[in-house]
Parts: sequence; structure tokens; C-alpha cells
Amino acid sequence: MRRTTYTPWAATGLVACAIALPGALFAQDAPNLRFGVTTGFVASDNRGLDDPSLGSTFEAFSRVDFGVTFATPSQQLEVTGDITLRGLNGAEEGSISDGLVDPNLRLSYGRQARNAQLSFDVFIQQSETNTLVAELDGSDVSLINDDATRLRYGFDTELELGRQSPFGVTFSTGFTALEYSDTTSTTLTDQDRYRVGARFRFDINPALQAILNARLSTFEDEGTAEGRRDTVSLDGSLRQTLPAGSFGLNANITSVEEGERYTLTVERSIERPLWEVGGSLGLAQSLDGDVFPIGTLDVTHTLQNGSLSLDLSRSIRSGINDNEQEATSVSVTYAQQLNDVSSFNMGLSYFENDPTDTTGTSSLGTISLGYQRTLAPGWQMNVGINRRINETSAGIKARDNNLSFSVRRDLTARR
Repeated sequence: MRRTTYTPWAATGLVACAIALPGALFAQDAPNLRFGVTTGFVASDNRGLDDPSLGSTFEAFSRVDFGVTFATPSQQLEVTGDITLRGLNGAEEGSISDGLVDPNLRLSYGRQARNAQLSFDVFIQQSETNTLVAELDGSDVSLINDDATRLRYGFDTELELGRQSPFGVTFSTGFTALEYSDTTSTTLTDQDRYRVGARFRFDINPALQAILNARLSTFEDEGTAEGRRDTVSLDGSLRQTLPAGSFGLNANITSVEEGERYTLTVERSIERPLWEVGGSLGLAQSLDGDVFPIGTLDVTHTLQNGSLSLDLSRSIRSGINDNEQEATSVSVTYAQQLNDVSSFNMGLSYFENDPTDTTGTSSLGTISLGYQRTLAPGWQMNVGINRRINETSAGIKARDNNLSFSVRRDLTARR
């Protein structure tokens, strides 16, 4: 049975309103207009990472995206959006939506004065969750592979005061809602998350800075027995700027209904003409009292016509459902400019999450190769080969190999 989709319902109306409103606010300023069309295909031998594989899937798509920016010396408003026309043939044809899918719309506004800055961001986006990617939502990380259509919408706003003063404070608030449809999963339930925070900055001297950050998050999930969870987090950090880098000390206390989580880390960064190295090392005490080593490492090496980067991370954090989990990620990326019109890149990544109170470990590894070529001014061709491997704690392992090809056309104009 073919799954239904959200029509781009309000997308047309929202775009019209979003473009008309700034016309009144920025009547004397010409907007920057960006428009792009990407057309191509993706051939996968196990698109849904099922075990056993259901077979191959061929996907043809055409994605249209746009951006409109209104700007003055003191304020800027940007409206961006995209939507995809998709057709499928093969194993996933009956379980993945086709036609007009995945409409997204975002409006961002910023205004600044000499000693203050205000920013506001509102968004609405639709996506499908059966492609098994590492979902990032602020500090939340989780691997999702249940079939569903997800609608995500919300806003974030931030007010910074005292930008040029030795003491500054930043107030923030936000809201994110997740709504799922076209699914039989019992784990994907509608959720609301409310956030509020205050960040205090103290410039002790030109090279030494102290920061205190307090956050409150309220998570509501009608699909769980408790329904609502409150999380309070308090961070304190001290950072010293050095001649070629920085040194920092960070401490965090996070309080949830099951108890408290504590982390303490030391940070160091080094900058050289061809190298940038940054990292942290510390300890975290989970809710049940176990102590785990945590840390990060970010290395970037600039080559003659390219770059090589390495990113490592191990942390204890809250997942999308507010369950505590260990998250480990590794990423290696290499990019090389072959000549004036073509480039090559390759990447290797691994992500694993392990809830500290269950045995539901899940991991996702990806190997990718890509080739890009400029065909003409404003025209770009992309070819990619990817291999994905997913494994769960139950020993279920699934693999997918896919080949993608696309041509993109970009247009930029100013009224």
C-alpha cells in the first residue's frame, strides 16, 4: 500500500507571506535572490537497511531550493526553502512516499546594535526516517530506522546584551515539535520540547574569560507513561587565550528525574599555518553512578590543493527521547582539488549510541567517494558512491551500497 504524504499545504502561503513581509520592513533595500535546481538519481541495493534486504530501489528526483535575503547595516532577514519531486521503482516503492515530498521552510531574522544583538529563527520541515541517519537536534543524538513521515517545526530566539562590555548576558528560548504519521512504530511518538536559558560572560582580562550557562528543558511525550520530563543543566567554563590557541576548563551538572549527571573536561587548541588541532579530555558520571572517560579530538591539515580532517567524539548525553546514552563518533574526510573545474573527496564515518539503562546499542558506518565537476558557470555535476553498514546489539547487520548522480543549476540575482 502506497503511503500518503503531507501536501505542501501551507508551503505556498507561507512562502508568499514570508517574502511579502520583509518587503515592507526593508522597502529601501534590494533583496538577494538565490534559486537552485538539482536533478538526478540514486540506485540502492538496500535503501532501508533491512535484514534481510528487500531488494534494490531506483530513485529519480528533482529538488528545487530558494533563498531570499534582505539586509541593511543593522539587520538581516533571510527566507529559505526547498521541496523535492521524487519517483521510485523497486523494493521500497510501496513504503516510501513519492510525488512532491519533503517541503522545508525557514525564516531567520537578526538585528544588531553596538552593544546588543537579537536573532530569531522559525522553521518547518518534513522528512522520512527510514533511511537510518544520525539525527541531530541540538544536543540530542539518536539512530532512527523506523518507517515514518516526520513533521518538525518550531522556533529559536536569542538576545545578547553587553556584546562590547566586560560583562555580557545572553537570554535564549525555543520550542521544537515532532509529529509522526504513516507509521506502525510504537517508539515514534509525537513530542514537544520547550527550552529556556541564560548565559553569563565575564571578561576577567583580555585573554581570560569565564562563562556560566544555565538551561531548562521540558520534554513532553504523550506516548510514554510519565508524559513529561524536566532537565536542568548548569555549565561553568574558564578559557585562556594563548599566542597560538587556547586552554579551557569546563564543568557541567545535569539534573533529570532519575538523578544527576556530572562531567569535567579540559580543553586545548593549537593553531599552526598548516595544522589546526583541538580537543578535550575528561570524565563523566552517569545517572547510575558509573564513571566514563569522555573527550573530543578535531584535527585539520591543509594540503597544497586540499585538506584532511579527523574528528573523534565520545560523550554521555540525553537522546531524542531524553534517555541517557553513550555516543561515540569517528569521522575522517579528505578533499582534493584536481584542477580548476573538478575535485574529489572521500570520507569514512562511524556512529554508535548505547543507552546506559538498556542494551539497545545501534551503530552506523559509512564509506563515501565523491567527484564534482563544474560543467559551465552555474552548472555543477556530482557523482557519489556510498556504502553503509548498520549493526544492532542483537547481532542484526544490514548493508547498503548506492550510486548517485546529479546535476545542479544555480542562479543568483539582485532586484
